[in-house]
Parts: sequence; C-alpha cells; structure tokens
Amino acid sequence: MKVSVVMTVLNEELSLSSLLEALLSQSRQPDEIVIVDGGSTDGTLKLLERYAGEGSRIRVHRAPGVNIARGRNIGIAEAKSDIIAVTDGGCIPEGAWLEELLKRFTDPDIAAVAGSFRGEWTTRFEYYAALLAVPRESDAGAEEPSLFFGRSSAFRKNAWEQAGGYPEWLYTGEDTLFALRFKELGCRIASAPLAVVRWRPRPNLRKLAKMYFLYGRGNGRILLGSVSGSLYWIRYHAAWILCIIGGVFFPLLWIPAVLVLMYLYLIAALPVVRGLRGECNSFFCEFYIPLIVLTRNVTTNAGFLLGWWENRFRPEFRDCLERYRGATVS
Repeated sequence: MKVSVVMTVLNEELSLSSLLEALLSQSRQPDEIVIVDGGSTDGTLKLLERYAGEGSRIRVHRAPGVNIARGRNIGIAEAKSDIIAVTDGGCIPEGAWLEELLKRFTDPDIAAVAGSFRGEWTTRFEYYAALLAVPRESDAGAEEPSLFFGRSSAFRKNAWEQAGGYPEWLYTGEDTLFALRFKELGCRIASAPLAVVRWRPRPNLRKLAKMYFLYGRGNGRILLGSVSGSLYWIRYHAAWILCIIGGVFFPLLWIPAVLVLMYLYLIAALPVVRGLRGECNSFFCEFYIPLIVLTRNVTTNAGFLLGWWENRFRPEFRDCLERYRGATVS
C-alpha cells in the first residue's frame, strides 16, 4: 500500500522545517511528499529546494495564486500513490500519524479516514482558543464520522476522482464540501483517533475572528447551516452591543447592560466551561472563554449570512455548487 502526503504552502518559512522533519521521521514513511507552493515570497521555496534534493521523496510544484483547494488538486493529480494523506502548513503530525491512518485502509470498503488534531499554544489566549476550537478527545473518534478535514485525513485517489476533487471555487469550507460529497456518493469514512496532528490556533482575537468569519462564509456558500439560527445569534449579540453603546449616552442603561452581559455569560460560557473537565480554573479562563465564544458566534454567523446571500443571489456560487455535486475529475 503506497501513500503520498500532499499539502499546499504559502509563506511557511518559519514552521515548514518542523513539518517536514515530522513527516520524514514518521513510523511509517510516506512513499512521496508532494508540496504545492502557492506563490511564497519569503524563504519557503529555498527551504523546499534544500529538502527536495537528489534522492529525496519530496517533490515541489509552483503554482502562484492558487487557493488551497486548487493546490491540493494539483498535488493529488501529480501524486503516484493510490492512497493520499493530507495535512496543512503550520501543522505537526505526530510520529505514528501516517501509520494510524493507513491501518484503516486494510478494509477495502473504506474510502476515507478522518484523523484527529490537537491544539498547541504559547500564550494563554492560544491555550483557551485551542480548547474551544479543537474537539475534546472523548468527542472524537466515532467509528464512522460524518466528515473528515484536510488538516488530518487520508483517502483513496480513485474516490477523489469520483468526488470531483476539492471544490476550487471555495476559499474556505472546501474540505467540508469535499467530505460531504463522499457521503453523497455512499463512500465509507472511518476514524483514526490516534492519527494526531498538532495545530496552533490564531494568536489574537482579530485573526481568530477572521478565521471564524471565513469558516462561516464558506459554510453559507454551500448551505451548511441555518439562516434562522444565524439571524437569532446576530440579533442576540446586537442587543447587548446596543445596550452598552446606549449606556455611554444614558448612564442608567448600564444596569440592564450589565444584566444582559451576565446572562450572556451564563448562556454562552458555562456549558463550555463544564465541558473542559476541570481545565478552566483561573481568571484567564473566566475572561477568555466568554470572549472567544462570543467572537466565534458573532463572526461565524455573520460570515454564514454573507455566504448564504452569495449562494442565493449570485448565480455563479449556486451554479458551482450544483455542478460540483454532479462532477467527476476529467
């Protein structure tokens, strides 16, 4: 069983060495590593050229301006193996990652395998962002998960062809729609919870908000979610924001503003805190948890509404979605 690891990179000079060393020291070595560079302007290409020397299993393709989906499709088309494993720049696969993914393909009916991922952090903010963004270990590892994600997954190349490849018209949400396409085709997806990739979340609130907004927008474009649910959350958060703004001009409104914020904290934060199993026991947790939860809810749902509007009122997105659901790779 031969396996190719495929990934796209863009300006990953600072983290790329750690990723490549992790792939080259796997307990089950990849037969090849295909890397598509999307037009890096830092030292990424020089670093790749150094690794992709004579006799190396690493092959590099330059494709300036491509998005992640297009880059992956280019890499997979160039790959020579029947099994494709996928990860992303900025991630670090643990030593048995590839071996654990491949174990599930001994069943010929399995078309794709969902690995798992864990957060890494260097600051308090990243720590709590990772706890909220990465599924708890007890929640992961279902025998037949509904989805698999590009950060840690593998699939058969012929299933990729049947699905039509990754949807290149999506900037985010491409791996979600790709996995949904597998489900639509009746392909079996297995789980490999011990196939772990370590991943570092966004380092500050601004970048985290942008990430969740783009995730929501991608889901809106593929109609994965609820418009009414998004409208509810937008109205809900707008209410307390307006209450605080009003309190600046009318001080008596600070009383209801504080009550609204307290209620919001109870609704949004406490269920999440209970799910952390005792990991949250400091002031930083009590501060960051509601802040991150609120940011995630507001930006994800705002992004979803924009993506839904694009799908509904911009025919090119709806047409792309309909074509993809009936496509195969030529």
